[in-house]
Amino acid sequence: MKKLRTLYLIASEDEFRLVQTHDPDWALIASHKAGADAHHYIHDIMDALAAEWASAKHDRIVIAAGPKLLGEVRAHLPKALRAHVAAELHKDLAKIPLHDLPSHFAQVAETLA
Repeated sequence: MKKLRTLYLIASEDEFRLVQTHDPDWALIASHKAGADAHHYIHDIMDALAAEWASAKHDRIVIAAGPKLLGEVRAHLPKALRAHVAAELHKDLAKIPLHDLPSHFAQVAETLA
């Protein structure tokens, strides 16, 4: 059975990261700090997510963000990407080191299996 490759968007009000998995490996693809303009920041997130998805390296998307930002992400998520969002985690994990992320997504991974 083919192992699914997951693209994670991990975002907070201060920064976002794109992380990819191809079990058991996790790798940072991109990171970006927020500027003073919140409207521009959400567009930066969407542009980075869409560009990485367009690379056709991933099978699904998982989004992790605090509740307020998660609402903004949902509102601005391009229609073409919505169908590929497999799960959402209502949690700010932006400061969690890369090597500690798998444990935070363990419950989500069970539902995706």
